[in-house]
Amino acid sequence: MMPGDLFFLLPSPELDRLPLLVATVLGTGLLEPLRAGLALAVSFPLILAANRAGPRWARALGLAGLVMLGWWAAESWGSATGTSDDRRIVIDEVAGALAMALAAPRLRAIPLGGLALAFLALDRLKPWPFSAFENLSGGIGVMADDLAVGLAIGVAATALDRMMRLRG
Repeated sequence: MMPGDLFFLLPSPELDRLPLLVATVLGTGLLEPLRAGLALAVSFPLILAANRAGPRWARALGLAGLVMLGWWAAESWGSATGTSDDRRIVIDEVAGALAMALAAPRLRAIPLGGLALAFLALDRLKPWPFSAFENLSGGIGVMADDLAVGLAIGVAATALDRMMRLRG
C-alpha cells in the first residue's frame, strides 16, 4: 500500500488532503490499532530534537507552530465530519509528546522513549484534571488535553531529576 492509497479512508469527501495529512500525522492515525503509538514512533526524531537540540525558546516556538497547525487541522476535520475529537486525529499526541520533551530535562533516547510510553498511558487513561480539558470545544479541545498531559509528565521528570541530583 502506498501512502496515497490511504485517501480512500477519508472520513469525509469535504476534508482536504492537507488537513488530513496533518491531523493523522501522514496517515498514521488511519492505521489501527496503534494510531497514537505509531504517530509517536514516526515523530520520535522530532521529539528527541525537541528535548535536546537548540535553544529552548526556538524549540518552544516550534511547538507553538505545531500546536497552531494541529488546531487548524482538527478544526478542519471537525467541520468536514461533524466529529471534533476523532480518534484518527493523532497530531495532538505528537504535540503533547513534544511538550513533554521540551519540559523534561535533557535525556538520551531510551529514557525519553520511556517518558513517551508513560505519556501514551496517561493520555489513554485521561484522569482528572486532564479529562476536563476535553470539554473545550473544537480544535483547541483536541489539542489541550494532550498538551496538559505532556507538560505534566515533563515537569514531573524535571522535578524527579532535580531531586535525584540534590540527593547526590
